[in-house]
Amino acid sequence: MERIAKPVTIATLGPEGTFSHQAALTYAPKAKLVFVKTVRDVFEAVQGRKAPYGIVPLENSLSGTIGQTLDWLLSFPLSVCAEIVVPVQHHLVGKGTLRSIKSVFVQPQAYEQCESFFRRKLRHASLQLTGSNADSATSVVKNDGEGYAAVVSKLALRLYNLPLIEKDIQDNANNVTRFVVIGSDHPKQTGRDRTSVVIIPKGDKPGLLFELLGYFAKRSFNLTRIESRPSKGKLGEYVFYIDFEGHQDSPAVQDLFELIRKHFVLKVVGSYPRVY
Repeated sequence: MERIAKPVTIATLGPEGTFSHQAALTYAPKAKLVFVKTVRDVFEAVQGRKAPYGIVPLENSLSGTIGQTLDWLLSFPLSVCAEIVVPVQHHLVGKGTLRSIKSVFVQPQAYEQCESFFRRKLRHASLQLTGSNADSATSVVKNDGEGYAAVVSKLALRLYNLPLIEKDIQDNANNVTRFVVIGSDHPKQTGRDRTSVVIIPKGDKPGLLFELLGYFAKRSFNLTRIESRPSKGKLGEYVFYIDFEGHQDSPAVQDLFELIRKHFVLKVVGSYPRVY
């Protein structure tokens, strides 16, 4: 992934200390950040020109795809122009020791990703669920007592200067989240690219998905992700989100798109350098 060295404005999920914040700093260390509350707010900030770029989570290696992000990639006339992969590391912070903890502030997904640790070492503590890892950090700052702790990101640990009780409490050391950068840029071919598309069937018939996947297979395109989402119309109608290796400007991909458009509605979400 090529970082942006110059100062730019980026909209992303807040508050300070979220993994989205960490992804934004990874992509553009000098960025001016606009923190918003929801994934849709990020898209609207870019669409409304409050920021030229937005960064949103797309998928987690354990819990899967973020459905809201897929929905807005279809609905908004914006492109994906980069991807960022952020390791998910959770740390337990607060005053005192494991035994003295009575209550833990934790975001629900963070709890799921650290459940084994909680079962082994924190069965005696109650949980107070929060909206984000950053909210967990601010909650433990406000409740500045020995009986309170929080599960936070590495960035939140540093930003809020929190005392560390135990580091890396996540159950899976390989847990990562993939973020995408949205905007209006169209990166040039690098020879190691990924293209994201949304494909909508024009009708329903047996073998529809098999036919679609055959277009990619016969032309030796490697699919890196395929996801179906309800069309928001009739029950049983689905939209397909596909990532594959290649760039939309290459003649081979253009030929593929021409064929797909004969039988499906195609939206090209973007082509960008692959991180993995």
